[in-house]
Amino acid sequence: MATTTIHNTYGVPVSLSVKKSAASERKRRAGFSYPLIEPLDNTVPPGVPPKNTSQSNYFSKAYGVELIRNNLRQLLLTQKGERVMLPEFGLDLRRYVFEPLDETTFNLIRRDILLTLSTYFSIAKPLVLTISSDDREIENHTLRVELTLQLLDESLDIFDVEVRLG
Repeated sequence: MATTTIHNTYGVPVSLSVKKSAASERKRRAGFSYPLIEPLDNTVPPGVPPKNTSQSNYFSKAYGVELIRNNLRQLLLTQKGERVMLPEFGLDLRRYVFEPLDETTFNLIRRDILLTLSTYFSIAKPLVLTISSDDREIENHTLRVELTLQLLDESLDIFDVEVRLG
């Protein structure tokens, strides 16, 4: 007895974001907000936290994309060997500040950033990575890293991070 191999599909294919949002509930990420800051004075009424953070004493809590942006900024600004128990965590971007800021140096920085992101920051996919120097103040050796990422969770949010060294 033969079976049919014809398969009819009706409608429009559903996007990945719609499938993920229908399959699971969105989890709200929460964690420490950096940098640690001084306690609030009486300018903010008690019980009313800022938009994406809540603060008490030196520690504040961040949520969602703001939390991920802070964590990524910390990853980019941390020197290798600076984190306790994680000697390979971070990047050595400060060593490039006094190097000649040419295409070769920018490619080395790009390679280091992408390798570190794949190791320690696998929850987001880099979309755009721009590395540049401030040509107006060449004697200051200012290095600027701009990064656009997309989260790989159900939200698929796209956000930017900028770090300046020098």
